[in-house]
Amino acid sequence: MDTHALRAAQQIFSENKTLTLVTHGSQGVWAGKVYFGEQDGYLYIALEQGRNYRNVLENPHVFFVIERGVPDRFVQGEGIAERIGPIEECPERSIIFRKALELVLFAKLIPGVTLFRIRPTRLFISDFTHEWKPRAEVEVTEEVLEYFRTHRPSSSRLSVFWKAIRPFAFPATLAPVLIGSLTAPIVDWGRLLLVLLGTLLAHSGVNVISDWMDWRRGADTWKVLGSSRVLVDGLLDPRTHLRFGITLMGLAALIGVWLIQLSGPAVWYFMAAGAAVGIFYTVPPVGLKYRALGDLAVFLAFGPLMAAGAYYVQTSQLAWLPVWLSIPIGLLTIAILHGNNYRDIAEDRAAGYHTVASLLGPRGSAIYYTALLAGAYVSTVLFVILQWLPLWSLGVVLTLPLAWRNVSVAFNHARVAFSFLDLLTAQLHLAFSLLIVAGLLLERFVPLP
Repeated sequence: MDTHALRAAQQIFSENKTLTLVTHGSQGVWAGKVYFGEQDGYLYIALEQGRNYRNVLENPHVFFVIERGVPDRFVQGEGIAERIGPIEECPERSIIFRKALELVLFAKLIPGVTLFRIRPTRLFISDFTHEWKPRAEVEVTEEVLEYFRTHRPSSSRLSVFWKAIRPFAFPATLAPVLIGSLTAPIVDWGRLLLVLLGTLLAHSGVNVISDWMDWRRGADTWKVLGSSRVLVDGLLDPRTHLRFGITLMGLAALIGVWLIQLSGPAVWYFMAAGAAVGIFYTVPPVGLKYRALGDLAVFLAFGPLMAAGAYYVQTSQLAWLPVWLSIPIGLLTIAILHGNNYRDIAEDRAAGYHTVASLLGPRGSAIYYTALLAGAYVSTVLFVILQWLPLWSLGVVLTLPLAWRNVSVAFNHARVAFSFLDLLTAQLHLAFSLLIVAGLLLERFVPLP
């Protein structure tokens, strides 16, 4: 048994999420790209009811190629495909979803997507990344399958926890904290770092606990894209997941106590308000998310509360200016949430809870989304006119092409269904926030005359 070749095959399986499937039936040969996942040497694929699907049912002997577009490390193989069943009925679907989240969109919207398992019979393994050597030909015996079962690549537990906290959403925390801090007359950079760390820990903890509550209520199913999918795809057991969220919230609280000693007792109120909004976003009996109050909760938490709290940590004083300046960022943060809820209207209604998107419907949601983005730009221009923001902040107009792209998607319901409007909005949020923060920094260090 060529263990070196098998290790190379495992690496190829892990670093790719699509393969080229070649089938043969009475209508001839057909080839197409499909998403796949590997477990214990078996390959799992999802097929819509097209030419490959019909060929496989007629002739289960298939061929495949797994490569990354560069002919330096790839696998060619043949095997026997077995129909498992409709993808919505097969828990093995998670083997593919863990690698190819985008497949979820197609699987839930295209009728008849079916899961197949390929038992490889022969692998041809080529790896020229370090040195030239002949292609290895491996007959996939039970001994080879046992090797795959007992020599699984070690998936880092740290990467699973990192996925659980949904770090792609962190700009929503960083922006209001930086705006509130940079609005202060003098910035204590040590306190700023503590606030950033504390709010990121709190945000992470809320994300984890929110996912746990949604999973427990049955709201997060294999069709839902808004969560981390750590629980849905079985990457972490529920008890460990909940303990992790509670631990993160506890660490955030400890940093909050430290900030109270540094800046004053009002930090308690900001902590209590933020914790209440974050926890009761999903936790009963309130469940703000399920009562169409999620948008308001997100705006308050990732806008005025964070900005005003960060300003207080710097100055030990309360002020309205950071509250006003947080409005553009808060509106864009709502837009991220709304992009997710807009796509998941059907799933949210089926789960029995309400969002603003589910109440407005597709067209109303598109108009609401546009209003949120327009509000962010209009308020920024207004604050520049009032001299609350520096002239540098008008740099946000550079993000208008991104905003126009997103609005175009929002008014095309089919594109919303097959796209990640929330992630597209997160891109806009990041670019917009960076330009606002850059404007405040430039005003501090390179003031305009």
